[in-house]
Amino acid sequence: MTPTVSIIMPARNSAEYINRCIDSVISQKYHDWELLIINDSSTDCTRETAVNFSKTDPRILVYDSNGTGVSAARNTGLDKACGRYFTFVDSDDRLDPEYLSDLTDMCERTNADISQCSFFYSFPDGRKVSDSEAASGVFEGNGEIMNAYFSGMIGMVNLACWGKLYRSDLISDIRFDEDLMIQEDAYFTFQSCMKAAKVVCSSIPRYYYCQNPESAMNRPFDGNKMQYFTVLDRELEACREEGLLCGKIKFRKMITSLDLTSRIVRDRSGSKHLGRLREIAIETYEDIKKSEKTGTKTRAKMFMLKHFPSLYYGLLKI
Repeated sequence: MTPTVSIIMPARNSAEYINRCIDSVISQKYHDWELLIINDSSTDCTRETAVNFSKTDPRILVYDSNGTGVSAARNTGLDKACGRYFTFVDSDDRLDPEYLSDLTDMCERTNADISQCSFFYSFPDGRKVSDSEAASGVFEGNGEIMNAYFSGMIGMVNLACWGKLYRSDLISDIRFDEDLMIQEDAYFTFQSCMKAAKVVCSSIPRYYYCQNPESAMNRPFDGNKMQYFTVLDRELEACREEGLLCGKIKFRKMITSLDLTSRIVRDRSGSKHLGRLREIAIETYEDIKKSEKTGTKTRAKMFMLKHFPSLYYGLLKI
């Protein structure tokens, strides 16, 4: 029998925590699912652990990725999945027991293409911090959906591919870009939202985004992080005729350049990218400062960065 929900889990060298993630799927109050665990060339016992689970629960299926990296693993999952809805979970994260029941109910009750719950940042010491931009609401039409997506830095419709349920026919022709080392999920979510007619969101956290100090997002700055701008520029191109929306994207681009600058100075890595980040920040600020509300603090930062960059970097160190 075809399951209602296909859960796609990429896994690479996840032996330390994959049990916790799989257990959180098995513990769902909603039972009509299949879990596709996509092994991404693991060199530890990740695959063996997943196979052992599949022997005790026929809803769990294990595949090897057709490529290398999380995007290739997710694409393999998309090619193999057969549910009416798809959702993603990373192998170092976990789900609240009501994750699937809430998301499926939201989609079916409102006839939405995508449903989204909020999430916790979950830390190794047991702390939980909820997403500050989370909101409940129903967004209809491209304008409402994309404005919600580009609100703030994460967005009311946030940029993560996980924490969402997608109608399978909506994303049948969308795949993750395997050339992107970061922000691959943001671009996938952007493309999905561009196609969606209705997105429903809940501010109740049902996903635990576990903070792993070894994850790609927490490693010292490297050139791959400049791909933030690759994705933002693609989004600008796709929305080039929507003036107000382009302003929101450019604002996010400016704030991203400031955030990455702070990270470089803090981590003392990637300093060769400081010049380019400064150029991006200044160019974007000059483009939007008359149309977007940037706030006193941001204007002060941009003044310092433009006219006194050495002093600005020195203050960041403090």
